[in-house]
Amino acid sequence: MSIVPGTVLLQRYRVVRHLRREGLGEVFSAEDASTGRRVAVKVLGEPPMRQEPGGVLNTPERMPQQEAEARFRREAVACERLRGPHTLPSLDGGKDPAHGPLLVFELREGELLSERISRQGPLPFSAVHPLGEQLWSAVAELHEIGIIHRDISSANVLLDQGPDGERLTLLDLGSCKLPPGLSDAAPTLPSRCLGDFRFAPPEQLTKGKTVDHRADLYAAMTVIFHALTGELPYAARNLMMLADLKTRTPPRRLGSLMPPPVDREIEVFVNRGLAHSPDRRFASIAEVIQGWQALSPAT
Repeated sequence: MSIVPGTVLLQRYRVVRHLRREGLGEVFSAEDASTGRRVAVKVLGEPPMRQEPGGVLNTPERMPQQEAEARFRREAVACERLRGPHTLPSLDGGKDPAHGPLLVFELREGELLSERISRQGPLPFSAVHPLGEQLWSAVAELHEIGIIHRDISSANVLLDQGPDGERLTLLDLGSCKLPPGLSDAAPTLPSRCLGDFRFAPPEQLTKGKTVDHRADLYAAMTVIFHALTGELPYAARNLMMLADLKTRTPPRRLGSLMPPPVDREIEVFVNRGLAHSPDRRFASIAEVIQGWQALSPAT
């Protein structure tokens, strides 16, 4: 049964309109009948199609429903522990008899960073710097809890107007890794590659590897690279080539994709975040924040 304007979920949330596809689900704006408040409702949709980097010649396969439901439960556990302001804590959740599992969030309507880059092109560093501060803040909140996002990308970054100006929100924890003791779901299969391949670090594209918090630092730095250049660090025709490039070659230089002059310190900072080896990247989000603050346009 499809969800259309007027559909009532959990006998409480009346759907107003569809907002976007987000990871494992479809997101709708809705009205809370008990309070009159507008909220966002994420409903587990049809599991997404996916393909392993080494299997580009194979037909993409749909994620099994059981795995999709387990990941959605994992997202619910993570969102219960968030406090914001640059993440989205869940307000409610449950399983609608007709439409399945869902999560309820504060309604934030805006533009995805990927959409802005497509519409506007590269952003100046003066615009990227405050957005970067908010992105690092979101990652810091997750890492303090022990959550690894594993799917940070420009399409999972929402921009809207908050109380203090433009606000960045990191979306979609459907691929996250929870700390020990929080997850009742089966662990991710070692061969399963998660996230947007274009933003994922080399170790996340390699079968049998277990990523740590430094994978998020790499992916978030790729978002910064994308915002500054309108391009991605690696240009590849297919997933197999992308995995090979990320494993064996350095990323494209900011200086070759941005109009001059390009601040050498910014380039060094971004290159460190995109290092092949996790051991050569920033050791923690605190170190990233310290380095980013030193690059402030005001200094």
